[in-house]
Amino acid sequence: MSRFWVAALLVLALLAVYLPTVQTIPNGSDHYYMIDVGETQVVLNVWGTLHYTGYPLYVLTGSALTALFRLLGANPAAAASLVSLVWGVLGLLLVTILAAHLTKRPLLAALTALLYGLTRTVWIHAGIAEIYSFGFVLLMLLLTLALWQRPLRGRIYGLALLGGLAVAHHRALAFAAPALLLAVWPELVRAPRTLPRRLLAYLLLGLLGFLPYVYLPLRAWAGAGWVYGHPGDWTGFWEQFLATEASRFVGVPGTAAGLLRNVEIVNAVLVTDLTLPGLVAGLVGLGVGIARPRRRRAALVLALLGLVSYGFHAALYTDVLSALILQVTVSLAFGWLFLADSLITWAARQGRTPRWAAYAAASLAAFALGADLIGRNGPFIRGLTEDPTGLDTIALVEQTPPGSTLMIAWGHRHFAAGYARDVLGQLPDVTLVDHNADFARLVRERPLITPDFTFYERPIAWWQDHLGAPVYLRAVAPSLVQISLEPEAIGAVAALDAAEVSVFCDDSRIMLDVTWAAPATPDEDLSVFVHLLDAGGALLAQADQSAPVYGWRPLTSWMPGEAVRDIYVLPRRPEATRIRFGLYHQLPEGGFENKVEHTVRVTCEAED
Repeated sequence: MSRFWVAALLVLALLAVYLPTVQTIPNGSDHYYMIDVGETQVVLNVWGTLHYTGYPLYVLTGSALTALFRLLGANPAAAASLVSLVWGVLGLLLVTILAAHLTKRPLLAALTALLYGLTRTVWIHAGIAEIYSFGFVLLMLLLTLALWQRPLRGRIYGLALLGGLAVAHHRALAFAAPALLLAVWPELVRAPRTLPRRLLAYLLLGLLGFLPYVYLPLRAWAGAGWVYGHPGDWTGFWEQFLATEASRFVGVPGTAAGLLRNVEIVNAVLVTDLTLPGLVAGLVGLGVGIARPRRRRAALVLALLGLVSYGFHAALYTDVLSALILQVTVSLAFGWLFLADSLITWAARQGRTPRWAAYAAASLAAFALGADLIGRNGPFIRGLTEDPTGLDTIALVEQTPPGSTLMIAWGHRHFAAGYARDVLGQLPDVTLVDHNADFARLVRERPLITPDFTFYERPIAWWQDHLGAPVYLRAVAPSLVQISLEPEAIGAVAALDAAEVSVFCDDSRIMLDVTWAAPATPDEDLSVFVHLLDAGGALLAQADQSAPVYGWRPLTSWMPGEAVRDIYVLPRRPEATRIRFGLYHQLPEGGFENKVEHTVRVTCEAED
């Protein structure tokens, strides 16, 4: 079989595996693989800038490809993911090219690349809007150029330029430098007299790789829709370039337990990616390759790549960094190649029957490993890429009252809201901010709104610290809360009760809008019951809360005469006729006593 058809079959196999798991919706998962995906979806669609270190070359190329895919009919989220699919498949083609060059076995090379493509870190990053598949392509270009066995004119000059681009893209690629130096060391020192001049030339070529960083201030000055930090000024640019925010992840653990934890984290990721038998086979294969003179150079280079990357990650990095994981796993994947190649070579020398037995054994092992990887990784990755939280967040923030400031803490939900605003063109009169905003200024300029889930991580005390004053919460839409510095007065009220009540519906929901009030601050906290009933009084659904305003306004925090608005959401059911609601407390003996009770009719059909 020709190398072209081997490559074509590999691409088709990869597409068959990858396409069903490509993310086509705004990201909703907060798994560590997915933390920054929502931001990247926005940036690639609006030619914005990413968080540290900016990744300008990735953004430039990715934004252009995203625009192309959108022209071809892809939706914005899918278009950003397809960028990674292109880079992921290209990276695995480069694995095949290098593996076939080293072993002269194209089919074995493609099988190795396919199996490696089924590992979790490679697979997930071929289907989500992230930077790592692009970095993988740069890594494979460097390895292919360095390990190409035939003489290449200007090899080291090419490595210098490409290495500069690679390190500018992601600093973790600098840890490939020792392995690359080992690969070209004889060429590097061949002419000692010209070495100083050549080193200067290599340095200058490497620095050229950082030219794409001009993109960051240019986009900031142009007023791009999504710009991280403030790269338009000198201080902000260097903060991005040096990734000062990431310094908390780098450093020697202060204790032996901390070091052990790092090692355990890295080992767990490697075993998950490769499986334990696959990990052992990779290590054995690298050892076998080093023992064989014809494979020694490549095996030593790849072993050093994996060792340096593993050592830094385990000893000096406290989080999971996929860029380093890929450098370890690709070296072990080549270990699979060397092991299978050695087995086939040995068997071929023994005669026809052992040779076919070796092929059968290698095929069976590959099939077993591939089936295991697909079985474990396919459902896991689909669970991440199909997480509906991003869509749910967009549906939530669409209810934000115009003219408001919406605060959603930095993270996957914030990115989904940004996708709605900057990519879909929704929320035209809503200012979106994160948890680092100047709330003392914002709350005096426009209504300050946040989702109810915000208070789990940033409770009322957090808001009072940032605003320097007591705060008052009231619902303004389902699951959206307004934060005010002054209570909203409702006027004279005779007793604790529902002062205003209304019912409204949409296609799938019935919403009960209640404004509670009391003439004086209540002396006990009561809970809320909201029951949807049919004509016979049977309970269809309920929306009980521990306290009004989604549990965050206990009655003992109310001011006299304050209007405490709440909105309760129930499913729209055709048999629903009325809602019974009120306030209650639990009796010491375990029963319940209703303090306030009302019933209102459901009139959705009339409203339609």
